[in-house]
Amino acid sequence: MSVAIPEPSVSTQPPTWWFVDRRTGERMQVTCMEGCTLDHSTDVGRRMFPEDVWCWTTPEPLTLPVNVDGRPEEFRVLNTVIKVEPWSSKIAERLPYAVVELVDDHFVEGLDPDGLETVINTLAARVEEMRATHRRLVEVRAEYRSRVSDQRG
Repeated sequence: MSVAIPEPSVSTQPPTWWFVDRRTGERMQVTCMEGCTLDHSTDVGRRMFPEDVWCWTTPEPLTLPVNVDGRPEEFRVLNTVIKVEPWSSKIAERLPYAVVELVDDHFVEGLDPDGLETVINTLAARVEEMRATHRRLVEVRAEYRSRVSDQRG
């Protein structure tokens, strides 16, 4: 009988890097938020404004074919990221917050946990309405098919 030996856990700490404040020339240190998916390699050591520094998580995009001008085009929908802007002028953005992309570059931003829950609940209610519409659609189609087939007899 063999006994499985667990692999040692690898602790991955978020990367720490630095940039130079464009206004003051001061070297500023940044530790990314856990899960940050941005590649900051081009920012390291660069002169930049602190408010231009942020971290976020990037999900796999969800797209749907949306008809805008007579031709369906794939648009990103309902993508949610977690973002933090350590030197934002808005104090609330200095802590991680959620951003929901409703449809291709149209966002609900600055969501704390309660705000995100409100968006989730709102969308869940809309999904329930869509499910009810689906049930009605199945019924209406069945009635329509039956009636059309009777008329063609």
